Amino acid sequence: MLELFEEMIVEKFKKYVSGYDMDDENISRKYLHSLRVMDFAKQIAISEDLSKHDIKVATVIGILHDYARFEQWKLYGTYSDVDSIDHGDLGVSLLFDKGEIDNFYKAENDFNKIKLAIKYHNKISVPEDIVGDERVMCNIARDADKLDIFHLLIENKSLFMEDAAAISKEVRECFFEDKMINYKDIKSKNDKIVLSLAMFYDINFTYSYKYIIDTKILDGLYEHVEDKERFKKYFDHLKKVIDERAGLYNNLR
Repeated sequence: MLELFEEMIVEKFKKYVSGYDMDDENISRKYLHSLRVMDFAKQIAISEDLSKHDIKVATVIGILHDYARFEQWKLYGTYSDVDSIDHGDLGVSLLFDKGEIDNFYKAENDFNKIKLAIKYHNKISVPEDIVGDERVMCNIARDADKLDIFHLLIENKSLFMEDAAAISKEVRECFFEDKMINYKDIKSKNDKIVLSLAMFYDINFTYSYKYIIDTKILDGLYEHVEDKERFKKYFDHLKKVIDERAGLYNNLR
């Protein structure tokens, strides 16, 4: 049943993306990213013993989380939200204000969960007043997206490039306070590397911690770094935080 649902949603999504230039590597890359995030979202939902219905909702959220990326690239020629438009907000506008969600999923009782998860998957945090099942779905979207971003950083070293600049004070302070970093504070490629590492602070599920540790993502990213002396303290600090949090999550199980 879940397999048939997944096949159906993938076919519908493929039809949507085929309206864009699938020969453009930037489009095909986001299409494949969406499929992988869908799978991560489904696996997280299964690992949390969610109902079959909620696993379906997580699957929908996963595949549609970057729904607006294709239109963003078509209109602006960039995936930088800072230089164009917030793709989480645009996704909500296309899917719910324009009603395009009906092409994929029709259970209106789930629309608010899907809407919030897409809106907040790319924000620095989820508002505190989002609670319960809605918060769970927001966090599934955020974890699933990050797990694939980590995969992409490992696979494509060009996404993890350095420069000669000193790491900005605001970025450094945020990182060692175990906080996510705002894109608006990024002033260099080195800042962007630290921002990518800080994404590990916003991991919410045991499945995600297990995946990060089992696949040795941090080791892979450290291998990419050329100026290991500059970044060693960041990796050492992050590894300690991840080990502590992973241990806490496992103890709660």
